[in-house]
Amino acid sequence: MADPSTGSPLSARPRDWFFVLAFSFFAFSSFFSDAWHALGLLEGDAFWARATRWYMDAAADHYLAADHAYSRVNTGISGLVFGPFYLLLVYAFVKGKNWIRPLALLYVGAMLHGVTEFFIWEYWIGPPPGNPLVFWAFNGPYAVIPFLLGVRIWRPDPFGR
Repeated sequence: MADPSTGSPLSARPRDWFFVLAFSFFAFSSFFSDAWHALGLLEGDAFWARATRWYMDAAADHYLAADHAYSRVNTGISGLVFGPFYLLLVYAFVKGKNWIRPLALLYVGAMLHGVTEFFIWEYWIGPPPGNPLVFWAFNGPYAVIPFLLGVRIWRPDPFGR
């Protein structure tokens, strides 16, 4: 008997590869950039510390570079909570697990709230990023992809039966 929580295989849902790749990258970013920032590991010559400092310089992201407590909390949640959840999303999309829907919808709400608040802090608590193109190239997907996930996962049994 087929497992009712499992939908159609990924091969029958080729558009879902977009989410598999996006959430794989998000997990990578959460673990190797956000967690490093949250844990105060940006000093020194470690590759990920240098990469995060490069982003802050390239985007002229003064707020993140100033290391405010809110940005530490924000990157801590991203690195230590959302990072593992991205791996769960990848698993659910690859295996077509319908049980991910309520968790994914909670994530969508939390993420859209969080990035909105983050952008407010970046632009109003400021000073705003000096290179908006680089800033939005790095940070925009964290607003757009959760919205797209909400659309994709909205209906019951999002992966079918």
